[in-house]
Amino acid sequence: MKFWAVGVFGLIWSVTGCYNYIIQADPEVLAQFPEAYWVVINSRPGWVSSSFVIAVFGGAFGSALMLVRRAVARPVLLLSLLGLVVTMLQALWVIGSAPGAGSIVLGTCMSLVVVAHLVWFTHRKAGRHLLR
Repeated sequence: MKFWAVGVFGLIWSVTGCYNYIIQADPEVLAQFPEAYWVVINSRPGWVSSSFVIAVFGGAFGSALMLVRRAVARPVLLLSLLGLVVTMLQALWVIGSAPGAGSIVLGTCMSLVVVAHLVWFTHRKAGRHLLR
């Protein structure tokens, strides 16, 4: 039961990240974001946007692979974690003390904890032959 709960939570979390990435392309939605988000999004170079895509869509794909018990979920989730770290470092580098920076820090730290747990969890389950 825990396996499915972790997998479904990881999938929902990652799909939420995918949605976050997609809505950042809409100028009307961006106008409602706090200043710190504007700073991060507008200063994001292309290679960091690519790492953001890898982080969120890799997390969703890795979680889906985990739910169908594929061992390849582990390296996909690890790649997602690496993409998240690159995205997070760039965001933390540019926000400084902009209003709303705390929510970005909190969100990225929560994402880091969730994805790191998914990587650890799939590593542990692969050792128990629950992933093929």
